[in-house]
Amino acid sequence: MKKLIYTAIAVLMWGGFGCKSEAQTSKTEVVKQIRQKYAEAKKEIADNGKNGKAPLDVKIRINDGTVVSEDFTIDEVTEMTFYFNKYKANKELDYPDASSCYFIIVNWSANGHTSYREMLFDAKKSRLLFSFIHSETHAGLVMESRYYYGADGKLVEQKHKVDGKETTAEIYSGTGNEEKVLASRYLDIFESLMSQQSKAVVNAKKTTTTPKASRMDFIRKIYAEAKEKIARNDSPVQRDVQIVIRDQTWGPPETTDLKFYYDEVTDQVEPDAVSIDQYCYFISEHHHNNRMGFDNYSEYLFSPKSHDLIFSYTCAREEGEKNEWRYYYDESGKCIEVKTDAAEHDNGAADKQTAGRYLEIFKKLFVAD
Repeated sequence: MKKLIYTAIAVLMWGGFGCKSEAQTSKTEVVKQIRQKYAEAKKEIADNGKNGKAPLDVKIRINDGTVVSEDFTIDEVTEMTFYFNKYKANKELDYPDASSCYFIIVNWSANGHTSYREMLFDAKKSRLLFSFIHSETHAGLVMESRYYYGADGKLVEQKHKVDGKETTAEIYSGTGNEEKVLASRYLDIFESLMSQQSKAVVNAKKTTTTPKASRMDFIRKIYAEAKEKIARNDSPVQRDVQIVIRDQTWGPPETTDLKFYYDEVTDQVEPDAVSIDQYCYFISEHHHNNRMGFDNYSEYLFSPKSHDLIFSYTCAREEGEKNEWRYYYDESGKCIEVKTDAAEHDNGAADKQTAGRYLEIFKKLFVAD
């Protein structure tokens, strides 16, 4: 996410030069239409979850603290909100099974520096129509930029202000593509969260394994350490990702709460074990609704600095019934122990897929290619 934010700041300061391939009257009409769609989107956001309709949004908060020195820490916070509508991708179904994002809001702050961004989309085509950026430095410098995009995806108009005064686009060097690239990355995160089609599986590369008793002791030790680290997560810095998805397909509205706990990679257990600067050591998932008593809670524990799943837990409640599943995995990813009160289990196959999918999302939040 840091790379995404740095890209965003660069875009603000070095945005695209306006495209002059269209006539001025055409540009005026395009901007007018975009402003109308912007107003409609804002009204839809204001009505989100009201008048008997289910709320449809995704909120992501990334707390990314960094200890620079004994006397100085950076508290970087990114908050992203995605607003979406539902539609039927499978015409054989009698309920909407897919989601299309029409508006994104991103708030970023770090030790007095702030940035606020809005992105408006043609939801049917997942195409960026408009982007607005307002940023302030800790010294009080205020900058604003607006980008308008035509039906062909090209930039048709841009407006910039510094400390409230309009400035010309000649100081900018791009073509508006930087905002489109950033929008594409945000949409990719949204699609990964909303889609269930990922085939990612947590695959361990190790071929040698330790005896079961030793492995079980190791897993319990790592689980206890992870819980202790989570308890003191805000000392000296907070490092976590909190995601809340409010959605509805069939039945009552449902809420999914995801929490990713991570740390910085300062040393590797194995070469190339983790390919990013942050590694996720624990994920929790809470999926529930308030009308049918449906309540699922899951945990995924990873081996230190390796992203190998070593333990998963699920507690499922529905209509007064409750079942629990605990899966323990060896170094190769094989389930070596199952503890459950349910009649059936799958040796953790579904949990491994889910954990793999969530790790993909975690990496997308912090890595911008």
